[in-house]
Amino acid sequence: MPELEDPSVKILKLLKNAGNKYVSGEELSNELGMSRTAIWKRMDSIKEEGFNIEAVTKKGYRLIVEDDFSGINNPYGKLAVQSEIIGNVFGQNLRFLKETDSTNTVLKKMAAENAPEGTVVLADIQSAGRGRRGKTWMSAPKLGIWMSILLRPNLHPSSVQTLTLAASVAVMRVLEPMGIKNLGIKWPNDIIINGKKVCGILTELSAEAERVEWVILGIGLNVNHLESDFSQDIASIATSLRMCTNSNTQLNRSRIAANIINEMEKVYQDFLEKGSSWVVEKWKKRSITLGKRVNIISQLGSFGAEVLDITAEGKLIVRDDDGTVREILSGEISLR
Repeated sequence: MPELEDPSVKILKLLKNAGNKYVSGEELSNELGMSRTAIWKRMDSIKEEGFNIEAVTKKGYRLIVEDDFSGINNPYGKLAVQSEIIGNVFGQNLRFLKETDSTNTVLKKMAAENAPEGTVVLADIQSAGRGRRGKTWMSAPKLGIWMSILLRPNLHPSSVQTLTLAASVAVMRVLEPMGIKNLGIKWPNDIIINGKKVCGILTELSAEAERVEWVILGIGLNVNHLESDFSQDIASIATSLRMCTNSNTQLNRSRIAANIINEMEKVYQDFLEKGSSWVVEKWKKRSITLGKRVNIISQLGSFGAEVLDITAEGKLIVRDDDGTVREILSGEISLR
């Protein structure tokens, strides 16, 4: 079962919903069934995360926010993210770490200890973030969203690839309203803007022969990087949301992380109810791979091919240069 909502999160939600108005201690006390002293102590914990709360005698409490979508006065932490969660499962059990080796590694241990579905691990810094095929993922502090989400679907292991597609669709649905141009998905799970990578998704699982025990979706999203924040070896192939929105200030990572969690819960439920074909159709609409000539590195070797379609299981259907049609389950592609 998901954890009960933290009273501090409830308080923060009430203050946010009040906008620029004050919320009295009596209102908060009645709403939460807590004493005013307990409310006051909770306010301290909210302030400790970095929120600016104004307290005025006979008026109450007010949250001071300069810009709702910027990173100014919008801290990045557990309370900040959970106060933006709207679902009933995903993110209710959330662990936020200042620094860790890998959020996927942390969540694997939690999964083995029976953490519930929808558990989320977030970190400000990853010292050993991983991408697909064993590659290192740069996870610098104060710049990106490094997050893992635990799923416990009743699925055959062969269907897990579709969950990777579902995760990329969820991230796209968060980014699309931001007005970013030339945004799309490169098979199977890279989010690309203007030919450069902004987000990667790493799926790991534990399964028996016929049943999945758990799936972990690791999501790495470059949010507030400037070009100078990328190392020379990736500066030409990586980008960030801040760079692509031409923002003069840092973006609100807590809001974006929560939006991804919220969308992932919606997409996951639709996948369970409507099946793989629904996910694949949503993925196809956002694909920058279908119909293109690509270079492929896979278990079949390295070769050039034309991308024809994608199966309900997430396999890429390609025609190589000698006319042979193949299905590719995993690998890496680059557009020609």
